Amino acid sequence: MKLQESQSKSVSLGTLWREFLPLSLSDVTMACGDPMMTTTLAYLPDAQNNLAAVGIAKSLAIFFESPIIMILHAANALAGSQDSRKALWRFTLLVGGGLTFLLSLLGLPIIFNFVGVSLLGIPSAMLATVSQVLLLMGGWPFAIAWRRYFQGLLIYHGQSGAVAKASICRLLTLAVILTFGFFYQISGGVIAGLGLMGGVIVEAIVVTIFARRSGAILPPQIEQPNLPRNLTQVWKFYLPLANSMMVVWGGRAILISILARAEDATIAIAAWSAAWGLVLVIANSTRMVQQMVIKYRHQVSDRQLLTFAISVGAACSTVLLLISLTPIGDRIVQSFIGNDLTLAKSIKPVLLICAIVPLFVALQNAIQGFLVSENRTGHVNLSTWLGTGTLLIITTFAINKGMNGAMAAAIAMITSMLVEISCLLWKRVAKSQ
Repeated sequence: MKLQESQSKSVSLGTLWREFLPLSLSDVTMACGDPMMTTTLAYLPDAQNNLAAVGIAKSLAIFFESPIIMILHAANALAGSQDSRKALWRFTLLVGGGLTFLLSLLGLPIIFNFVGVSLLGIPSAMLATVSQVLLLMGGWPFAIAWRRYFQGLLIYHGQSGAVAKASICRLLTLAVILTFGFFYQISGGVIAGLGLMGGVIVEAIVVTIFARRSGAILPPQIEQPNLPRNLTQVWKFYLPLANSMMVVWGGRAILISILARAEDATIAIAAWSAAWGLVLVIANSTRMVQQMVIKYRHQVSDRQLLTFAISVGAACSTVLLLISLTPIGDRIVQSFIGNDLTLAKSIKPVLLICAIVPLFVALQNAIQGFLVSENRTGHVNLSTWLGTGTLLIITTFAINKGMNGAMAAAIAMITSMLVEISCLLWKRVAKSQ
């Protein structure tokens, strides 16, 4: 099969939506894993502690994943040159392998027992479970790096359906493992670690098969000029993007440690982890807006791309608002967390505050897409630092004043996203003038 690399210059809003939906499905299916896992753990013994411990472990695993999250964006942006592809592939293997080693090292009980108590302030009752999950997820960064490289190539070649199918395979794998663990009453930490790791390994294998079969790994027919072509150049291009994601997910990990110091620490961590997982199911469906902007940046007007991003974000925010306000939403939350009324009472206000998050995520990713396509990755980094700093400062202040931990995190998250979007817009407007 020969892939077409030239795109029509007439791209309508409907065309953008049709190509976007399969990509969005890939993020939605990935995000669905969180509520699926939360629901399973909620019906197992020691639910609150397991939910909190898994939330901590996953936030740490994603922090170690964060430097390679933007591999997908880089693979999409650099796929027009075979030398760039080869350099990025070497970079992917090196960084993914190094991060896997560090995450596995952190998971060792002799190390984590010290780090968890002295640096993160994790309650001692959760230490063993968090350490166990981290060890099971040791290969997480490498598997994520591998699959995001091939996802980027597939998106560049218009194979968004393949990306969605691989994500569905990941979700099905997680569902099978969770179901098995539930019926055999396996420990919550073990079932979570095995499910998360098994799902991402299957997805990495499937996405690689699709890339090979579709021809996405073949050299481009037309070489694009002015792209990074060796490991050093790729590193300079990628460093600001990696730094941005490390700041974001490092901030999320620190956020959990701040919540651990709240008066309602256990319920705050459990409620925030569960509520944010549900928010991300909806909000993550907008993230692929950035890939659409990068791909069509020189074929579609900026106004049309922004209109597309706003339409996606507004639609998803409406869905989340309905979940937070309607009786159907109450039933969704109840099925999500089981019969824990205390947890349900803590989650609903967080969902209402965070209903605007999908719109913010869509705008954030659209503006980042403009900057990445112009090789202005340093500006993305600056806005991320400002947003994350705002998140941590406001959460700390609110908790010190005795506010409910999950509510403090929700208010701080909304404020931080406003700060980040404002900074991105300022940089974008300043360039155009």
